[in-house]
Amino acid sequence: MTGGADPQSGGSPALLNSLFGHFDRQPGSGLLTLDGEGRVVWASGNGLGLLGLQPGGAQGRTLESLLHGDDRLGLPYDFMQQVQAGHTTRLEARMARHGAPLWCEITVLPVQGDAAAAALVLLQDISPRRAAEQQARSLEARRQALLDIAFDAIITIDRHGRVVVWNRAAVTIFGYSVKEAVGRPLSELIVPPGSRAAHLRGMTRHQQTGETRVAGRRIELGAQRKDGSLVEVEMTMSPVWIEEQLYYTAFIHDLTDHRRAQSQLREQSEQLSLVHDQMPTLSWTTDRDLRVTMLRGGAMAALNLDPAALVGRSIPEVLNGAPQARESLDAHRAALEGQRARYLHRFQEQVFEIHVSPMHDDVGAVSGTVALATDVTEQHREQISERYRARVLRSIAIGEPLPATLNLIAELLTQQTSRTTAQLLTVSDGHLRAVPGQALPPELEAVFSRPVAPQELHPAWVRALDTRDLTVSGLGGDGSWTPFRLAAVQLGVRSLWLLPVMSRVGDVIGLIALYRAAPGEPSVRLIDLIQHSAQLMMVAVEQDQYLQTILTTREETLRTLGVALEFRDYETKGHTDRVVTLSLQLADRLGLSATQKDELRHGAYLHDLGKIAIPDQILLKPGKPNAAEWEIIRQHPVVGYEMLRHTPAIGPASLEVVLHHHEHWNGGGYPRGLAGTDIPLLARVFAVVDTFDALTSARPYKRAWPEEDALAELARMAGRVLDPHMVEVFTAMRGGAAPGTDVGGRTDDRADTGDGADTGDGADAGEESGPEPQ
Repeated sequence: MTGGADPQSGGSPALLNSLFGHFDRQPGSGLLTLDGEGRVVWASGNGLGLLGLQPGGAQGRTLESLLHGDDRLGLPYDFMQQVQAGHTTRLEARMARHGAPLWCEITVLPVQGDAAAAALVLLQDISPRRAAEQQARSLEARRQALLDIAFDAIITIDRHGRVVVWNRAAVTIFGYSVKEAVGRPLSELIVPPGSRAAHLRGMTRHQQTGETRVAGRRIELGAQRKDGSLVEVEMTMSPVWIEEQLYYTAFIHDLTDHRRAQSQLREQSEQLSLVHDQMPTLSWTTDRDLRVTMLRGGAMAALNLDPAALVGRSIPEVLNGAPQARESLDAHRAALEGQRARYLHRFQEQVFEIHVSPMHDDVGAVSGTVALATDVTEQHREQISERYRARVLRSIAIGEPLPATLNLIAELLTQQTSRTTAQLLTVSDGHLRAVPGQALPPELEAVFSRPVAPQELHPAWVRALDTRDLTVSGLGGDGSWTPFRLAAVQLGVRSLWLLPVMSRVGDVIGLIALYRAAPGEPSVRLIDLIQHSAQLMMVAVEQDQYLQTILTTREETLRTLGVALEFRDYETKGHTDRVVTLSLQLADRLGLSATQKDELRHGAYLHDLGKIAIPDQILLKPGKPNAAEWEIIRQHPVVGYEMLRHTPAIGPASLEVVLHHHEHWNGGGYPRGLAGTDIPLLARVFAVVDTFDALTSARPYKRAWPEEDALAELARMAGRVLDPHMVEVFTAMRGGAAPGTDVGGRTDDRADTGDGADTGDGADAGEESGPEPQ
């Protein structure tokens, strides 16, 4: 033997030598001998190897000191007493081997009659077995943990149907403890009596033929609890072979909570649907091809929508021809791209705000769209109403023409009442007058092309003006078929809403007429809107009347200033009115605007206001003025301009007429010597008219010219004194000769009418170049 002391040296018998040799050759085993005090006398080579000691390293040490520290403390207190008492003892413990503890089975055998050795210790390495046992225990612990934490019941039965595994969830669901369940037939525990025979037949069939109708499938069935009650469960069962033994493992899920949740969800869904169906909303869903998959909401009945006719159709089909079809399609396509969209859509007489969102499937992919339409008709109408009210009030405030203001009110009424045509009329002398510019059908425009009495239309018009209140009427009843009644019927008018507009003093000044394509009474909201529109119309009409009064007063004031000069120089009586009339006629031929005509008229009234500053001895002199007197006369445009330029009612163009109406086309006029188109337009227009009236009017120093001679003289002055284009248009207007025609035999008269002005042709101040306009 190697690795230890010679057993013969210790006085060991021959039998021990044989045993020592045998164990020393066994792998994973070793021998020790102990003396009477339990100390090692000898250790075999394998024994020293198991202990991780060098030769002689164990000698003299107690058996306890060779154990691992933890196991040394756990050594039975009577172990050594048993050894010393001569009893065979056995235990499993870890030896204090360096590096890693080594599990050994230790067997102590007493030795009789040997003074050198009181006991023999057999060491057997059992670490592989202990490791396998530890792994098995770990696997079992994990299996048990999985069984215990599982929410579903996990039940395993053997081929005879007896329970071998019953986890904690099975205890909870069925009420049987593990001790009560294991070893008993499953059919007696959870299979209802009526199903037990089928259960047993299924097991027999599988074991005989391998056929199974439930393995690998999810099935729902009723199971029985310990208290006899039934519970709905979902079961998945699979056969499994373990060490050539057939077992069946079932995973059973209690459906009680699921059924309760389904019931609650169903109730909530029904309640939600009930609420949804009662709200004025509309919702729908589509698939990725934009085909409607669901449609519901309280607005369906009001809109006469049939879900059966719409579900399955695509959005483009449903919206074919709708005004907002493109906007709706863009919103749904954006939702398919994962974006949210919002737009307004008009369904019949209602306006809806529609929110379109992507609809996702269980994995988060966009599977379609979902849309919610909320009725915002009232808010939309109120917004439109506020915008139009603001526009009407602004129109009144800035003094826009009355037709423009009243047309805005008509647009307001049309926007707020669908399938309605609105018309505003003024009332005077018992007749109705249509406001120009309103968007009426031609048939109605023809009826109101002239002032019309209410009895010529329909009895409802007479009744409205008599009662001075809102009148609602159809087109039936007695009365003749007037042109209005025929036109209204042809246009599909079913009812009339008529409201007279009263002034502040109670006179009827206008009337609001609404032609409805549908019968029925106006709602409270519409009545308020119509009455509010009547108030706006009253303000607009009275404002217009007030402005017209102001304008008329201003007009008369300006005319009075112009005519006042005629009372100073009676020979010019009627000159002001004549030049105003001719100026406006020429302005019409030239296509001037209304504003330009107003400025021209005011300038014509006041063109000679500066002559107030000319002394009577010069102004009323019967003969021709001398050069010094002409210089004083030529200052009257500047004097008139200075008198008027700080008057707010006189516009800049009117002042230009006063200042520049004696300028000459060739630059020889006064007071600034302007030429050509540098002379303001209205001054050039008025110069032609003023010259013509001067020629055709008698003066102290000349007699009146015949009109044809005056027109010929204008032609001679064209391009020198007067704008040739203005002369051409004026001559055509008066039906005279074309420009350029010379007039013979009148030079003596012209010599008596000149003002001595320098025409730019080299004439001196004393030469006559043309008539002096008055």
